[in-house]
Amino acid sequence: MLTKVAIVGRPNVGKSALFNRLIGRKKAITHEMPGTTRDRNDHKVSWRDKNFIVTDTAGWSMDISVFSKDMSHQLDIAIEKSDIVLFVVDGKMGVHPTDVQIAQQIRLKRKKAVLVVNKIDTQAEEIKGYEFYELGFDDAVFVSANHGRSIHDLLDKIWENIKYDRKVKNTRETLKIILVGKPNVGKSSFINTVAKEERCIVHDIPGTTRDSLAVCIQNNGKEYILTDTAGLHRGSKPKDDMEYLSNLSTDYAIEDADVAILIADASQGIGETEVKIARLLLEKKKPVIVTINKWDLIEEKEEAAKYFTEQLRERIKFMNWADIIFTSAKTGQRLDRIFQEAELVFKQYSKELTKEEFNEVIRDALARKPYTSKGRTLKLKEYAQTASKPPVFIFSVNDRNLVHFSYKRFLENCLRAKFGFHGTPIVLKFRNYYKKMN
Repeated sequence: MLTKVAIVGRPNVGKSALFNRLIGRKKAITHEMPGTTRDRNDHKVSWRDKNFIVTDTAGWSMDISVFSKDMSHQLDIAIEKSDIVLFVVDGKMGVHPTDVQIAQQIRLKRKKAVLVVNKIDTQAEEIKGYEFYELGFDDAVFVSANHGRSIHDLLDKIWENIKYDRKVKNTRETLKIILVGKPNVGKSSFINTVAKEERCIVHDIPGTTRDSLAVCIQNNGKEYILTDTAGLHRGSKPKDDMEYLSNLSTDYAIEDADVAILIADASQGIGETEVKIARLLLEKKKPVIVTINKWDLIEEKEEAAKYFTEQLRERIKFMNWADIIFTSAKTGQRLDRIFQEAELVFKQYSKELTKEEFNEVIRDALARKPYTSKGRTLKLKEYAQTASKPPVFIFSVNDRNLVHFSYKRFLENCLRAKFGFHGTPIVLKFRNYYKKMN
């Protein structure tokens, strides 16, 4: 297993900004509202030939809100399971009583800790941070997460504290799976069940998950990065900027994913929101598995399965290549099958045809169904697969204005009938053919 580095500290000291800086991109939501981060968020980082997992955590809160107890529990677990703790404090505000309490908790766990004095924007400001040595930590780094100051020094400090390179040598890239769906359909419960621990705070208040949350897990001897997302809501305008940032974070997470799991609630079926999310996934050209969660609550399962399958094919016709799986995050029913299906779908997403294979199916399609419009015949002069993830096929034709959507669909169906492309979108592009001049 890789070395685990946990970022801890009280709310609003810049933990998520530091997390984003360490991983090299904006993944965690940053906002001046305390408590924006509620769950633990994992990401793999490589630095000078060593790899480690960095974990962003909820702020240590003395608040009595409905979430604060869960947040503190998540923090305790993060410290317990970490190898190195980055204890982040606010260099501009000075030592806070909560900082003293967190320092005591870290020492009780007997973890290797690095004190990270954040918001030190210049060398002249470093003198402000000296008072934090009273917390009892010898290793201290003065940084500015927002401006990137001394981040390389911090990475070097982490590198020094990795006793040996515990890099996992995989024969494949870690598959990144994203869970998408409207609030309260069971995305967080899904992660908690497969991770075999409470990685996400689960609550019946919609919107509990504000950020996109990535968790590294093992299933059947293979490693996956499973991403829980803030629920996407109906309508184009967010209610507030927190919801907007959540939706934006989800959008970034979709871009980064290898496979998407669209989750619907068995008690509600496939509605407008699911259709909206399906269209977004199609726009992003992502392979998709549709799951109907909370299947344990359904009594007449055979009839319900038939109903949901028909509903999927009717309301999401544009994604008729996606399979539907009936699951229960609560009981774990068919969750292992999700990973098996994700492996299969990703192989289809990555498929590359040989020139001979592609030529054969297109020649056969043209022989079976030539296309004529307004007295003119569509002629495919040249064609080839030009990309995978998703599979992209380019056709040079005598006149692309002759390409009707029905004939495009016919060619797509021919490719799927011959080669499968199970669970993945495929892209067909048409351009006018110009004869090359010598």
